[in-house]
Amino acid sequence: MQSRNEESEIERAAEMVESMIRKQGIDPETVRMSPPGQGRAWSLMRGSAAVAVFLRPARDGEDAPRLRIVSPIIKVEEGVRPELYKTLLELNATGLGGMSFGLHQDRVVVVAERRTRDLEPTEVAHLIERVGVVADHYDDQLIARYGGVKVSDLP
Repeated sequence: MQSRNEESEIERAAEMVESMIRKQGIDPETVRMSPPGQGRAWSLMRGSAAVAVFLRPARDGEDAPRLRIVSPIIKVEEGVRPELYKTLLELNATGLGGMSFGLHQDRVVVVAERRTRDLEPTEVAHLIERVGVVADHYDDQLIARYGGVKVSDLP
């Protein structure tokens, strides 16, 4: 169960996200999604990459709700995984500016997350933009090297 403080924190962050979406010339209502569990969610396109923005309540051990931005970029084939994983870990270690590569099911994702406490509108815009830029930059490179299909090209 969310506390009033958490609800207020999520609402404040949601206003920042929707303000940023409006500044992109998009009506937030048209890109809203149903989040898994509680919270709020939106889906945007940045270049060839879909970017999902989630606001969720704090979980055990967390001190505040979270803003999580995820961009699934490629669906990978079984045979290339160990070599691909090594490359993704190396890219993570080079410094991606507060984000990282990960795997969700059979998809490579770019993820950024931070607590909503002390969140500023410029951070919201920056994180969403950066996840989109990193996803759009690396999707073609990873496919060229390891194969796979862009998630945005899947049916």
